[in-house]
Amino acid sequence: MILDLISLFVSFLCLLIFIMMIGSFKYNRRINIPFVIIILFVGIQRFQSSTSNLKLLESKSPFEEFPFFALIFIPLFLYFFKESINKKRTSLKDISHLLPPVFLILLKKVEIIPDQISRVIFFLYSLLYWVIILSVIIKYYKSSLMKYSLNRINFRWLILIFSNVTLIMFFLNYMVIYWDLNKSDISLSKFYRGTSIAWIIALVYLFFNPIIIFGRNYMLNQLSIRTKLYDPWSYKSIIKLETKELSLYKKLKTIVPELIYKTKILEQDFSFLGTEDKDSKSLSNKLNIPNTHLKILFKYHCKLSLHEYFNLLKISHSIELIRQGFLKNQTIESLSNKCFFDSRITFYKNFKKFTGVSPSEFS
Repeated sequence: MILDLISLFVSFLCLLIFIMMIGSFKYNRRINIPFVIIILFVGIQRFQSSTSNLKLLESKSPFEEFPFFALIFIPLFLYFFKESINKKRTSLKDISHLLPPVFLILLKKVEIIPDQISRVIFFLYSLLYWVIILSVIIKYYKSSLMKYSLNRINFRWLILIFSNVTLIMFFLNYMVIYWDLNKSDISLSKFYRGTSIAWIIALVYLFFNPIIIFGRNYMLNQLSIRTKLYDPWSYKSIIKLETKELSLYKKLKTIVPELIYKTKILEQDFSFLGTEDKDSKSLSNKLNIPNTHLKILFKYHCKLSLHEYFNLLKISHSIELIRQGFLKNQTIESLSNKCFFDSRITFYKNFKKFTGVSPSEFS
């Protein structure tokens, strides 16, 4: 009964994630459609199985009578991994992966393929796709810089789903090899119960890392709303690339989105503010890039100079202090000193520049 309740909980999580992903479409235009389909089927299957086992709703899964239908879902996982890693839509060429399973299902339905041979084909087909998916993940690991947080988050997510894929393919092959029509409902129940805990781990990871669901653009938008600050960043180069800096820029280009995201996160962190030289060194250390790369990043992707950007962070610091009630007992001059400005006038000008209002008017 406990495992059936866990399966029912998985179906609830799947529905919630589906709603969240659809709701994020405004900011995250490149929703992973294969994952949306997978999450729907995972939720529906477990809802059907758990409610049936708990005697809440009598229903049957089509897999009980013909487990070979599962063949058609195996390529979906490959589509999911490719879209998660390459950020490319599934193409017509990719859709061709669905043709062999459809053909095999038809042959099995009309009983052209003997039972034992069909089971061997199922095993070899699923094993082939398991190996292909594993190779895609290994290639991604080798080509990605794991020192960057977004890459690490995405890689862990892919490993969790791959673990589920491995369990699913193991159970599917077990069901096909030992399939008995009179016991198919029992086999499916064991399958859903056995994989539900693994799905809970993966889905909870999603909730702790919402950037996977919502995408980077949504998270950046939320950070900008929260800080009420001017956003100086651009994913595209804001000026023409100089020939002498071309080779250096190529090294940096692939990780620009990650660096921009991390700097937005750092707008909430004020521990490294101080003199400009110290700020520059601390910022490059926090971004895990040399200072020369930091200068390239600001030159081609930030509308502010390094000095102006540090002023922006100092203003962000002052906003947090104001929200904590600093000005109730302290003066604006004290606030400017607390935020490392040389003078009250410099602080006031920068505050109005980035927020549009004076410190006393800010709320």
